[in-house]
Amino acid sequence: MINFSVIAIIASLAYAIESIFGFGGTIIFLGISGLFYDFNSLLKLALFVAISSGFAVLLQSYKHLSWKHLISILIYTTPGAMLGTYLITYLNSGLLIKLFAIILIIYGCFNLFFPNRHIPNFIKKGLVILGGLIQGIYTIGGPFVLMGYKDRFSSKQELRSTMAGYFFLINLSRAIFLIILGESYGEIIYTYYPVAILVMISVWLGYLIHKRIPETLFKKLIILAITLIGVIILLTK
Repeated sequence: MINFSVIAIIASLAYAIESIFGFGGTIIFLGISGLFYDFNSLLKLALFVAISSGFAVLLQSYKHLSWKHLISILIYTTPGAMLGTYLITYLNSGLLIKLFAIILIIYGCFNLFFPNRHIPNFIKKGLVILGGLIQGIYTIGGPFVLMGYKDRFSSKQELRSTMAGYFFLINLSRAIFLIILGESYGEIIYTYYPVAILVMISVWLGYLIHKRIPETLFKKLIILAITLIGVIILLTK
C-alpha cells in the first residue's frame, strides 16, 4: 500500500519544481517515490497527479499559452503517446528507462559544453516524436519534447504554459484511452484526490519563483535539470 503522507510530500515537492521549470515533475515524483514503492504501481497515480498539475498551471497562466505550438507538439507526439500507453505492459521497462536516462545525459552535456553548436532540425523533430512515445509509456516525455522544441518558444512563460497545456491534454487522453482498454481509475481518484489538491497548491506557489528567474538563467537551468534528471534515473532505476 502506498503511504498517503509520503506520496503527498513527494508529489508536492516534485510538481512545485515542475511549476518553476515547466517540466520534470513526474520524473522527480517517480524517481523519488520509486525508491520506496513499486515503479509500475506508481504509474497510474503519476498520471492522475500530472493531469492535476497541468490543469493548475493552465488556470494560473492560460493567457501565455501558444495554441500554435501546442497543436504542433500534439501532432508530433500523440500517435507515439497512444502507442506507448498501449504497450506499457509488453516492454522491458528497466532497460528502456536506462536508455532514456543516457540520452538525457548526453543531450544535457552536449548543450552545457557546446552551447552554440547547432542541432539539425530532423534530430529535433525526432526527439519530439520520441518524447511522445516516452510520455505514453512512463509519463515522463517532457524533457525529450523540450530537447527538440524549446528553442521555438518566445519566453519562459510561453514555454511553461504551453507545456502545461500539453501535459494536461496528452495525459487526459491517455487516461481516457486506458479506461477504454479496461483500466479503472475510480479507486485512485477517491483515495488520492487530496494529493491532487496539494499538488495544485504547490504549483501555484512554484510560480512565485518561476517569474523571478531571468530568461538567460532559466534556459541554462533547463539544461542542467535535464542532465540531473538523467543522472537520477540512471542511478535509481
